[in-house]
Amino acid sequence: MLHKERRINNSREYGYIYKHGRRSVGKNLILFTISTDSWGTRVGIVTSKKIGNAVTRNRAKRQLREVIRKNWETLPKGMNLVVVARYNIKEATFEQMEREILRLIRKVANK
Repeated sequence: MLHKERRINNSREYGYIYKHGRRSVGKNLILFTISTDSWGTRVGIVTSKKIGNAVTRNRAKRQLREVIRKNWETLPKGMNLVVVARYNIKEATFEQMEREILRLIRKVANK
């Protein structure tokens, strides 16, 4: 579980990041990023009903949270990240999710 100060909770913040942030699309994920004035990095994870039932959605969220937690030190500082799971995430393995999210973060950080 991510600490409270590392999470994006407010729907207004999600909307702002969707509207003004950078988008990077992968096979299983979409990553929205926006830089902030603060030094901390915050993350939000979104799964829609298109993915499947509650069990499938929660499993995808747990795995994505673990990828974020495991690679927290490599995330760029001073950014808000929103990870949106796409419909085919249920077929992806943990390693595929990890590779893809790290690739998308590197792609956005280099822009």
